[in-house]
Order: sequence, then structure tokens, then C-alpha cells
Amino acid sequence: MNTPTHPALRGTVASRRGRAQSVSTKGARGATTLKRRTRTVTTGILIAALAIAGTILGPTTAAFADDYPTWDDVQAARSSESAKGAEVQRINAIISDLQQKAAAAQALVEQRSAEDEAAQAALAAGQSKADSLAASAATWQTKADTSSRQAALIAATFARSAGSQNITSLLLGSDSSEASDLLSQLSSMGKLSETITGIYDQAKQDANTAASVSAQAQVAKDALAGLAAAAQAALEQAAAAQRDLIAALNEQSAHQEELYAQLASLQSNTATTEAQYQAGVEARAAAARAAAAAAAAARAAGSGVSVGPVSGDQQALAQELMDYVASGQFRGSYPDHIFEISYIAAGKSVPNCGIDTVILQAMVTAVRAFGSAAVSDISRRCTGQIEGAGTASAHYRNGGGHAVDFIAVGGVGLNGSNNASINLIKALDPIMPYGSGLGQRNCRTSAGTEPSLKNFSDFYDTCNHLHVDDF
Repeated sequence: MNTPTHPALRGTVASRRGRAQSVSTKGARGATTLKRRTRTVTTGILIAALAIAGTILGPTTAAFADDYPTWDDVQAARSSESAKGAEVQRINAIISDLQQKAAAAQALVEQRSAEDEAAQAALAAGQSKADSLAASAATWQTKADTSSRQAALIAATFARSAGSQNITSLLLGSDSSEASDLLSQLSSMGKLSETITGIYDQAKQDANTAASVSAQAQVAKDALAGLAAAAQAALEQAAAAQRDLIAALNEQSAHQEELYAQLASLQSNTATTEAQYQAGVEARAAAARAAAAAAAAARAAGSGVSVGPVSGDQQALAQELMDYVASGQFRGSYPDHIFEISYIAAGKSVPNCGIDTVILQAMVTAVRAFGSAAVSDISRRCTGQIEGAGTASAHYRNGGGHAVDFIAVGGVGLNGSNNASINLIKALDPIMPYGSGLGQRNCRTSAGTEPSLKNFSDFYDTCNHLHVDDF
């Protein structure tokens, strides 16, 4: 990868290899008030992943309701038609507010992303202009120096030639033919003098042009600081908007199902208690976990330790991974990026949260080959993470979702050079596109465990995981 000229420059966001767009969410709220108790809505693995998402991001600017109706409120509202009507209206208003906040957050992400791209483009154009002007100024200065040296050399030669003879004595002591030749030579020397003068004039003009272009180059260079600051501010605003979007989606997902259940209880005159509701939620979650574990066991029984054919359908791959999450065969770390996969599995979408098919296939392959796997990083663009390597991170570039960090397979931690790491490399190398990135080269070189690679191109990285990308 070419290193940008200015530190704030980054690559243009582009999609690759048919990425899916996944919905990511943030932050199930844990605060309690006098009128409600904290609840954990655990309908299936999807909601569990949303709860995990709440721990991975920094503060957001989004604000949500802090007074969601409790089941006691719902039961109390059944005392009269007016109270029931008011509670129905209240619940509908909260649902509508959650939907509006999610839609507004997504619109803001799209706006901030466009502003970020425009600011990055302006910085790139400014850098290009500054570089071009600096190169042009150097070219003009070289031309001016060359002209000056040429004129000086010719003048010196002319002076030596003219100074070695007495022109007057030559004219008086020569016959007419010799005198004519001498006059012809003098005429040529006069023209040479004019040539020298012309070269000096051109050198002066070139020097002036060089000075002018150099001044323009300095102005362009000075403008880079402002462009870089604007680009950084736009990037931070885009990242904050992304985090707010995830927060809004998570808030909606964490409460909407229960709100609809409360609404249905009121409108159908069914007396449902919180305990009954939670029991239903737990029963559905347990059934989902059991089904996922059975599916994972069936796949394992059918394929043994071999990987077998791996799907090219992103939703199918994500669903298989979420089955592994349910059966305890696949997990995240901190910060946890599993929720990014959960939304692809659910067929939902949100800006900047795609995971490339190849990366999904790599994670599925790891679990199938070793029985279990754990990852610590997938798409930082989805989570709005710009700390550390920032936009240069393989987990952020090209829209995010093109890299994954494995931290364990088969219950064994990875450091990039141990046997588990080498075995994972050998399992993934055949299925990755040619030129895909592989981290921890330095770790394997030091340990003397560097394998021959078919498709991977490896590089230096920290020795506490195994980085894989498809760049």
C-alpha cells in the first residue's frame, strides 16, 4: 500500500467483492429510574449480540427515553378505558420516537460520510497541488541555473578569444582580404554577444518564473494545515454519527419487541405480567440456542474434521457463524464485533457495516477446521473506531469489513507463530484471494516457523493474534 504524502490522507472508500451491509447496534441502557427496572431482552442470539455491542463503543451524543413503561404500568392502565387509551398512546409515541431517531441517525451518517469524503478529497487535491507546484518550481530553477551557466561559459570563452589579439593592429597590418575576414569574425563575435545577452535574459526570466511558482507552492503548502484540520474534524464527526446510529438501532432493538408486546396486551385485553413476558422471551431464546447447537452438531457430524464446501452466500455464512455463537464454538473479545455478523444473519443493513464474503468464509473455515474459534476485531468503520491506526487500519479501509483478527482456534490462543497459528494459516491460505494480507511475519521469523505461502503476503504485526485480510 502506498503511504499518503500527508498524514491525514487516507484511501477512498470503495466496495469490494460484493460486501453485505450489516446492521450494527450499540449500548443497551442499564440505568434504572423509580418507574422502571432494568431488563435484558434476550430474544435469540441477535438480541444477545446487541447487548454485547453496548460495551464496545465510546460515548455517543444520542438521547433516548429514560421512562419506558413497565409491565406494572401496563397492568395499572387496565383499570379504566381512559387509562388504557393513554398508555396505548404513550407506547405508540415511544415506538414512533425510536423509529424516527434511528432514521434520523442513519440520515446523519450518510450526510457526515459525504462530508468526510469531500474533506478527504479536498485534502488530497491540496496535497497534489502543493506537490505539483513544488516540482514545477524546482524544474524552473534548474532551467534558470542551466541557462546562467551556459551564458557564463560562452562569455568566458569569448573574453579569452578577444583578449588574446590586438584588433586595431590586426586591421592596420593586414591586407584587404585578411582585414575583410577579420571584420567578418568581429561581426560573428557581435552576434555571439547578442546570443550571450539573450541567454542571460532567459535565465533571469526563468529565475523569476521559478520564484513565482515557488511562492505559489508555499501558499499551497501552507493551506494544507487547514485542509488537514478540516479533514480530521469531518472524520471525527462521521465516526461520532456512526456510533450514534449504532446506539439508536440498539435502543430500538432492545425495547421495541417488549413495547409491541405491551401494546398487544393492552389492545387484546390479555393480562400479561412481566414474569410471563420474560418467561416467553427466555423460552424462545432457549429454543433458538438449542436449534443452533443442533445445526452445528449436525454439520460437525457430517463433515468430521474436514472443512467441506463453504457457502458463498453472506447471509448463510453469517447464520452459520451465529449458530456457532449459540453453541459456544465462536466468540468475540473486547471490544466485541460479533453483533456485526448478527445483523448480516438477520438480513438487516446499515451504512458502513458490511463484512466481505471472503472474511466471513475465513471465520466459518476456522470454526469448521478446529471446532471453535475466537476473534477480536472485524470492522472498525462499523463501530466508528478511529483511534490507533485510524483510517489506515485494515479493519477500517475500503469501507471496513475486509479484515479479521483471530485470537484462538480449538481452544488454543494464537500468537502468529505457534502450532495453532501455523495450522490456521495452512487452512486459510488455499481459500484466500492471491495477495491477501497475513500478519505476524516477524513473530514467525523469530520462531523459525514461517511456512511457504500460496496466496498470503505477510507483514509485521504484534504477536498476540493472527491478522488476516483480503486486500
